[in-house]
Amino acid sequence: MTALLTDSVQDVAVIDTALRLAVPLRAPLLLVAVLPHARPSVTAEADACAARAVVGRVLPRVRRAGLDHTPVVHRVTPRGTRLRAAGAVLDVAARHLSSVLVAAARGPAGLDAHLLAEASALRCGPFVHTAAPTARTPSATQQYRPGAKDRPTAPTGEA
Repeated sequence: MTALLTDSVQDVAVIDTALRLAVPLRAPLLLVAVLPHARPSVTAEADACAARAVVGRVLPRVRRAGLDHTPVVHRVTPRGTRLRAAGAVLDVAARHLSSVLVAAARGPAGLDAHLLAEASALRCGPFVHTAAPTARTPSATQQYRPGAKDRPTAPTGEA
């Protein structure tokens, strides 16, 4: 089971979906942290720090579930098509013998579940499962009222 983490708010939905699928099977998780293309000046240490930050956000949930996990870093290449980028992620999953890949409906550099599913169908790769998007609600201090020209207002007691 592979969870594709892209350093976005959707990572929580991705890991929750992956855990929901993996826990009953006691399947180990492959946590693929996708990082954007880096300039040549980026060091391996900076790469490792960025990957730890992405994986660290979801690691408490994985540990609570009691599953084995393997973190992997994947850098997006600047050249090539979106399908090639999706194929590179599928190659990472295939190297670790993963048969299911969980991804968000929207992702960076075309690494969304729909494009990954298309690339997987072309390559006879793993099954791609789409994680349901998380609901984003405004905080209690930022409520918008019609006619207020989209400016935040103080919370009111109106329901």
